[in-house]
Amino acid sequence: MTEGPKSRIRLKFARLKEASQLSHLEQIKAFRGIAVSCGLKCWPAKAGSSSVPKMAFGPAISVGYESTCEYADLYLEDFIKEQEAKEKVAVLDSCRYRLLEARRIPMFFPSIEAGVNAAEYRLEGCGDPGVTPETVARFLELKSAIYEKVKPSGERKSVDARPLVLEAVCLPDGGVKLVLALVPGANIKPEAVLALIAGDKVVPGRILRKELYWFDSKGRMEVF
Repeated sequence: MTEGPKSRIRLKFARLKEASQLSHLEQIKAFRGIAVSCGLKCWPAKAGSSSVPKMAFGPAISVGYESTCEYADLYLEDFIKEQEAKEKVAVLDSCRYRLLEARRIPMFFPSIEAGVNAAEYRLEGCGDPGVTPETVARFLELKSAIYEKVKPSGERKSVDARPLVLEAVCLPDGGVKLVLALVPGANIKPEAVLALIAGDKVVPGRILRKELYWFDSKGRMEVF
């Protein structure tokens, strides 16, 4: 075996409705299955292993969400052109995942998760009179908005949601656009922000993670 992988291909997938009930670990398993089945020469995650390709993945997504920005970096034994990688992976499109993009990136680039600073969500079918342009504007005027998170263990943790909400807009179709900062240990789900805006629990009909962003040297958001 050669000294190391020769190509790093960044794959961008749409997570469709049929995949929305999968956990993040189940999604990782699905992406590894795609990598193994696509016909590209994957670099193994461990020496002597041909069934587990070396990959890196984007930030975890919650059960119930759809997405148009699920990422997976695939390390390959050979130099591969983007178009070839795209054609081989796209053949495996299904009712769960659809390939949107495949591009080569430098081997030394930071991991996807380390590079992402914010995520954009679209919440549709909110159907709550408490979510209006006026209530959104009032929320954005707040200096602090404390939300109490309850972990699966039962432990409670308070998070100030206000600095995490970078953008909140009511859309013409009745939905809501939220751009939330991703901060290790202090993240908040978009439906929790919606509840803070409305003053009560809101159950959207659909939650779509639409885009991921990174901050440039001047603090401006750039699409990942």
